[in-house]
Amino acid sequence: MSQNLFVDFKSAALIRLMGTIVLMVLLLPSLSFAKNAFSDKDISDVTAQKGVTITKIAISQKDLDEVTAQEGVTINFGCFTLGAITIAVSSWGDSDGCSTCGGYTSAGWVGASVTMSSNFVGISGNMTIDVGTSGSRTALIIGLPGLSLAGSMTQVVELASNNQLINNPNGILGTSYMSGVQVSPSGYLVIFAH
Repeated sequence: MSQNLFVDFKSAALIRLMGTIVLMVLLLPSLSFAKNAFSDKDISDVTAQKGVTITKIAISQKDLDEVTAQEGVTINFGCFTLGAITIAVSSWGDSDGCSTCGGYTSAGWVGASVTMSSNFVGISGNMTIDVGTSGSRTALIIGLPGLSLAGSMTQVVELASNNQLINNPNGILGTSYMSGVQVSPSGYLVIFAH
């Protein structure tokens, strides 16, 4: 049973990590394309009224020459270090117990605290982000970076009457240890509306 729990905890952690990276990448374009293409004189001619902004400025060829853009985004993980990962508690339970199990009618929880070594998850290479259309479907395409699981993971698996797994000194089932996990993700994530 603890091996199945490990897969769930590991999968959830990797999904959260990739989700965070994707969110950061989606916000990156709005933060990284700020480049001054207007002179102070041009900006001083701009006026605004409450609720309405009207700007009509002719941009010179010289100003346009200073603006650069590139299609797609590449994020390089060459200088990225994830470090050790610790999950204080991850648990699941049954709020009404088991009425046909010989008296175990109150809520019960099973879970673990998880500690991963600083080199357990490694991300390397490039992650690419593009948007494209195939037929009538437009999608966000994310090219995956390299991922390695080289370190070790330790879990303390326990039972308790609450989701925090506290106040149950006799609930520890044991400690599981895992190392030598190998994974080789490749390809792309394709995200589209349905």
